[in-house]
Amino acid sequence: MATRFVPSLQEILYRLVGAATDASLKQPASANPGRFPVVVRPETRAFLEAQAAYLGGSIAGVAGAILDGVAMATQGRDSGAAALRGVAERFGILIKEHDLSFPAAVEALSDLGITLADLASVESLQLKLSSPVLRSVAERFYVEYDWLAGKGDQVFRPTPHCWYKSMEVAAEKLVEAKHSCTETELTLFIKQGADLEMVDDSHDWSRQPHFLPMLTRSKALPGGETLQTFEAWDEGRWSYQPCREHIKLVVYFAYHLGIYVNGRHLAPADYDLLINGEALPATVIGRNPRHISWHPDDYVIPESAVAKETKEWARIVATQEYSKTFQYFRELLHREGVES
Repeated sequence: MATRFVPSLQEILYRLVGAATDASLKQPASANPGRFPVVVRPETRAFLEAQAAYLGGSIAGVAGAILDGVAMATQGRDSGAAALRGVAERFGILIKEHDLSFPAAVEALSDLGITLADLASVESLQLKLSSPVLRSVAERFYVEYDWLAGKGDQVFRPTPHCWYKSMEVAAEKLVEAKHSCTETELTLFIKQGADLEMVDDSHDWSRQPHFLPMLTRSKALPGGETLQTFEAWDEGRWSYQPCREHIKLVVYFAYHLGIYVNGRHLAPADYDLLINGEALPATVIGRNPRHISWHPDDYVIPESAVAKETKEWARIVATQEYSKTFQYFRELLHREGVES
């Protein structure tokens, strides 16, 4: 008889912000639900079915994990073991959401001493996930150490001070990423419905066109899989002139360095999950369409047939305010063997 995977309460709680919950709200309750040993509302049954389908388990396994977790938390039993198990489970969520098999995860983390035997046993994994190892994993995947260690619920925080008023820092990050990765991509995410032609920043905050820069690093692993990590940068407002100008300068440098630059829309709820650090970028990005929906480089290539805001870019290039930034860019590009 095949063994059915029983998800942990941690995985189910994490997935509450994910696609399975969205699906459970959209699909109608089954008219013939079949045998289930607990009497629940049709909406609850739909929720359990969606979670089980996503996690690859049975609805009985999902329900059992929830009931066991609630009982243990309420009774305060085995709290130390539960905390350790939660660390291992969050580590497992991280690996799964980045679409890595266990062998690929071992390849990606081999320098930290993690083996296939560790991943096959929660007890062995708990022994390996020391504070230094967890910090290294958090840095490698650009997530919060406190989340991995079970101390907090914020999954990640955007990297601060790396593009706004720090265009040179962004340029250095892009150069480092290009050297250390197989592929590098800079994406500007905006909410569906955002109006990039809005340049009046006096509108209500919720109406202003915000954007979230994301640097994606892809590294080929020996077994043929790819480790893809996502570093979110500080959010900006396209309607605020300094923000718009500074991100255009970063896009300009990335384009001339040979970094792939693109723009994508996200559903408002998913965009908010990223801004609030409530879900892994891999989770949100993985369930949204991968097609390009707008092109940031159109704003910094005047000779393009679809060039946008050409007068503003001409002013940016001509203004003395950014002369040192352009000089720094030229020096970096020359060092990299690229002429701007």
